[in-house]
Amino acid sequence: MKKLGLAMIILALSACASSPATWKGMSERDIAEWKEIGFNAEQAQAWKGAGFNAEQSSSWSKQGFNLESAQSWKSQSFNPQEANSWKTGGFDVESAVESRDKGLTPVKVE
Repeated sequence: MKKLGLAMIILALSACASSPATWKGMSERDIAEWKEIGFNAEQAQAWKGAGFNAEQSSSWSKQGFNLESAQSWKSQSFNPQEANSWKTGGFDVESAVESRDKGLTPVKVE
């Protein structure tokens, strides 16, 4: 019986340790905004931790960017729409920066 009790405690503790991210540190308003755009707690915490608010995260996501790529483009002063135009034109971040610095713009593909 003791072994069964100990096993149950260990299982409970390991389940807690691997539990998904929570909404900790966010106001009810923030949580509502993140949920409204379809983000779960883990996604919201990741994007928020990277410096994005719900509105910005939604814009980047709608343009087809994940967190890592959004950070890359944003760090080079692109907004989601600009980044998507460059990306759709076949540019990566580095070549987009070089081209932008030369005064060029991406060709719109229709």
